Amino acid sequence: MNPMANSAALSAQSIAASLGHGPQKQAVLHGISLDIAAARWTSIVGPNGAGKSTLLKALAGVLPHSGSVTLLGQPMQQLPHRERARQLAWLGQNETSADDLTVWDVAMLGRLPHQAWLAPPSAADHAAVEQALRATRAWDWRGRALGQLSGGERQRVLLARALAVQAQVLLMDEPLANLDPPHQADWLDVVRALVAEGKTVVSVLHEITMALQADSLVVMAEGRVTHQGACSDLATHRALEDVFDGRIAVHPLQGQWIALPKVTHPAKKAPMQIETPPSATPYEKPTGERRGLVLVNTGHGKGKSTAAFGLALRAHGRGKAVKVYQFMKVPSARFGEHRLFEQLGIPIEGLGDGFSWKSRDLEHSAQLALDGWARAEATLRAGEHFMVVLDEIMYPLRYGWVPLEAVLACLRERPPHVHVVLTGRNAPAELVELADTVTEMSLIKHHFKAGVPAQRGIED
Repeated sequence: MNPMANSAALSAQSIAASLGHGPQKQAVLHGISLDIAAARWTSIVGPNGAGKSTLLKALAGVLPHSGSVTLLGQPMQQLPHRERARQLAWLGQNETSADDLTVWDVAMLGRLPHQAWLAPPSAADHAAVEQALRATRAWDWRGRALGQLSGGERQRVLLARALAVQAQVLLMDEPLANLDPPHQADWLDVVRALVAEGKTVVSVLHEITMALQADSLVVMAEGRVTHQGACSDLATHRALEDVFDGRIAVHPLQGQWIALPKVTHPAKKAPMQIETPPSATPYEKPTGERRGLVLVNTGHGKGKSTAAFGLALRAHGRGKAVKVYQFMKVPSARFGEHRLFEQLGIPIEGLGDGFSWKSRDLEHSAQLALDGWARAEATLRAGEHFMVVLDEIMYPLRYGWVPLEAVLACLRERPPHVHVVLTGRNAPAELVELADTVTEMSLIKHHFKAGVPAQRGIED
């Protein structure tokens, strides 16, 4: 194992940045703090407009921002420009260079930080450029003008320019643009070779399957980091699926992870056929003991919490004691369920400060979730309620705010008569295995996508 792998090559503290000027100025990054591990490959992913490229530019020092960036243990702003250019190489989107320059000259531009003013290239410069052009399979064009190359060929030359720097840290924004699959595979080999040498690579990629080949993933949405973790972790896969609204799914394939699109509309079916109603259907009544059940409502479809509230009302109607905990709602929430349950005398408690993408302090959100779980766990273990609803608990489980093992242990050890209903998308596999009943709700259509806004009595 590389001894540098546990240290940070880049550290960002409270990075905020805006784009545009005057009335058109818009905040893009909102107080991002993260560490990029040294001698590792980190990919940054997220939907369009998430702020990925803006974050990478801020880390590279090519975009004004507030907050601070540390490069290899030194404050970026205090590093002399030449020293920074030697330590950190940058490949941006739509990079341009003079079309009349030869491929060799373009790649040699990457050696400028190592050369004295007006000094000719040294033998080391020539060796570095040759190595970079061969690595990107651009060596055979070294005498051709850049303007004579295709888009994919130009991209490989610009990558060679960045490699020629031989920097300790390499930042690349959409490096696979215009590259066909074989040359994407070549790029992957180059990145892995760099990491094996102890270099640090950070890439912004739209190719999610390629991004999953990295060591770690930074998932972004709306100018914030929603998750950072190893590409092999299930929590990372869930965060990735979640940020794309469940429209992709991560699957294992031959020892790798791949992301595939989910079909949101089922194939067209034949016209409905009239059936004969069933009669005299044999039915075997279960003979086991009645006991407390663990019921999970999951999936990306609408109605998970609503179904749980329906069970709570059914139990209350039978005179059973019910309690509802909502992990993502604020204590003062007054949605429809709160008003009705208050009238009926069903206790319902909000334990959080709203959904994480609205939070201004994720550490505070995490602590609220942990404190809330302590209260819910005490209720479950006390055994005074017939049913306990843990609404939207999957969010704090997936974010690691509430330990999954603690929840599983409590469910196993609770008094045997207590029923528990847990809701939220992407239920952990361990919870699905433990549960008695699991319902996955699939999204087929949603009125939001047709432009119909949320409505009282439907969404709240």
